[in-house]
Amino acid sequence: MRRIVLLVLIVLGFGSLQAQEVYTSSGHTGFHKKPKKKGYDPDKLILGGGFNAGFGGGDIILGISPIAGYRFTPAFSAGVGLGYLYYRQTYQDQYNTYYDNSNMIYPSTWARYFVYHNIYLTSVFEYDFIHYKGTTLDYLGNPVSDVQSVTAACFLVGFGVKQPLGGRVSGVFEIMYDVLQEHYSPYLNQPVIKLGIVAGL
Repeated sequence: MRRIVLLVLIVLGFGSLQAQEVYTSSGHTGFHKKPKKKGYDPDKLILGGGFNAGFGGGDIILGISPIAGYRFTPAFSAGVGLGYLYYRQTYQDQYNTYYDNSNMIYPSTWARYFVYHNIYLTSVFEYDFIHYKGTTLDYLGNPVSDVQSVTAACFLVGFGVKQPLGGRVSGVFEIMYDVLQEHYSPYLNQPVIKLGIVAGL
């Protein structure tokens, strides 16, 4: 296990810079440059996303959040996303075991602006649709089913680091905070930390 962790740290800690060497008609070496394209350029398309997975003490967290975007300038890119998150919390009283289940779907838009090398500012606006099904106790202490469907708007801002992993694939690490802090926001009073992978086509 320690070797795997060390390997991951090495991969994330070092990037590579590669240039393709080609020969010109005169026989001298030079660097190949792609001609600039006007309008839509598929080389600037961004695909990626992240996932959540956690297990422990009967609790389960599973989620996936694919994104798509476009690099409008070397420093600025933006796009859309659609995420899903499932959360089950387990708790017990003297006699029974209860489960609270939450399903969250969250369409989003995002933007990213590089300010220095691989460091960038980022923002995400998402609208969360949350369906909750659990158990509460009535005034006599009897379990009662509790079902709720709520929504919350969230505007996350922060910064991130992009680390090339080889080819056109990069890992990203982001720290953000929800500045709206609506009542049902899943990010109330806490930072949001995201890890993910992006790939250019």
